[in-house]
Amino acid sequence: MIETGTTTYNGEFEITAWDAETYSEPGSTGELSRVRAAKVFEGEISGTSTAELLMAGNDIGAGYVASEQFVGTIGDRSGAMTVQHWGVAEGSDAASSGHIIPGSGTDGLRGISGKAVYSQDPDGQHRLELRVSFADDDE
Repeated sequence: MIETGTTTYNGEFEITAWDAETYSEPGSTGELSRVRAAKVFEGEISGTSTAELLMAGNDIGAGYVASEQFVGTIGDRSGAMTVQHWGVAEGSDAASSGHIIPGSGTDGLRGISGKAVYSQDPDGQHRLELRVSFADDDE
């Protein structure tokens, strides 16, 4: 889903709220939870977001899926968008990926599409890399 003509933006974020509610399902071998999280972003990606996550974890690994609503600025464009992302970890190995929901951009982010990569440095700093293009850039 990444095409030529994309621009990469980077930002750091802090998780400012984390409200988890555990639940159980028959046959589960670990902890299941629903989480509502809030974040504040700085850098080329600046603004705030709220996310709803479904998480699963056990003694060996963990994973999540999330829908995240971002409001703020990417580069010199301001607006809102929705990102769908996921991650999985086993020990110190982790993978994460996501995409901007097509058609979710508003105002200056209207027409945005692309990929979102969430990561965490060994020192604990959270990062987001967006590789995006805008429909109006193609016209």
